[in-house]
Amino acid sequence: MMPIKKREGKEEYYVLKCPRCGYEEKASQKDLEKYGIKYVVDSSKRTITAKATEAKATALTPDEREMLQEYYEVLLESMREEEVEEEESD
Repeated sequence: MMPIKKREGKEEYYVLKCPRCGYEEKASQKDLEKYGIKYVVDSSKRTITAKATEAKATALTPDEREMLQEYYEVLLESMREEEVEEEESD
């Protein structure tokens, strides 16, 4: 006997069905606890996937380092000026 989900209108329920003769009887919760569902996929139907990414160099060039340093200096200087303005206004 195998558990099969049935639907009548909006109601869903399980029955135990004999795969040989087709006999069915309504299954109780206790009956369903005895059965487990196991899904088996044939190895010929499995798909193997892979994802490859290109490695990128993360080192900065000397020009990029200099530009970044100047950017930070300007940023810090503007932050100091804002702090001084806030202190003077208080």
